[in-house]
Amino acid sequence: MKANRIFTSNIFWIILFFLLAIMSITLIFIMRSSDAKEKTADIYSDNKLVRTVSLEKDDEFTIKNGKNYNIVRIRNGKISVCEADCKNQICVNQGEIDNSLFPIVCVPNGLVIRVDSNNQSDIDAAV
Repeated sequence: MKANRIFTSNIFWIILFFLLAIMSITLIFIMRSSDAKEKTADIYSDNKLVRTVSLEKDDEFTIKNGKNYNIVRIRNGKISVCEADCKNQICVNQGEIDNSLFPIVCVPNGLVIRVDSNNQSDIDAAV
């Protein structure tokens, strides 16, 4: 009688673990399919939206703010500032971004580049 109770308990935990694994895998596939939407980036100059660009198409253009400029590059679904006339070059050294976790900021030139978080999930991994 006691052996039958242990067997039933083990079957319960095996089925529960199996169902949780199936639900986790399904959730991962759903989250990955939501990332298939087109990614865009908003470019602000002096807190004004000057341009919204798609990260799906490679491009390079200049954003001017008075006498200052930043050259923005889109390549392989990522956006970066490849050249700027500011002294500290932090915006250039930040590199490429493809999510909304860390925007590109050039304080001397008043430039902010943010990847649109409405089109993607900010989750790095799902457990």
